[in-house]
Amino acid sequence: MTLETLTGLLVGFLGLPSLILGLLTYSRRLVVRLEQDGLHARGKVLRVRNPRSNKRAVDYSFRPPEGPELQGSFAEWPPPASEQTPGSPVDVLYLADAPHHHMAVGTGLSRRFFLIVATLLVLFAGFGTLTALHEYFTHPGQEEARTSTTPAPP
Repeated sequence: MTLETLTGLLVGFLGLPSLILGLLTYSRRLVVRLEQDGLHARGKVLRVRNPRSNKRAVDYSFRPPEGPELQGSFAEWPPPASEQTPGSPVDVLYLADAPHHHMAVGTGLSRRFFLIVATLLVLFAGFGTLTALHEYFTHPGQEEARTSTTPAPP
């Protein structure tokens, strides 16, 4: 394995999981902030996409007291026993200083899901990195050995 190959593998095994973990952490922090500091508002369902499937998307709107009407959506998976229909109420949490950050109550990235995905990403990065480093250091001159045993063309 060449140094360039090792570098590419390390970027893939460390960089990609780090990027995904960073995005998940940002999302989870926002959910925690909404749950702890968010203001409640009553919104209404605008439409339900894929109403007969296991994963439905629900579009909603709400109007915070200090601003214009805002819209959002959330996925229901698995769908709850009660049907969401256009016009039905939905409870919304939003940040007073940034109302564009909002979510329907109970729909954010859960702590359990975050921890499971974060653990899998760390394991993937660790095993991938260790495997790449092991391969690089246990077969150090393999590339040169292959090229030196091949006879030169006439």
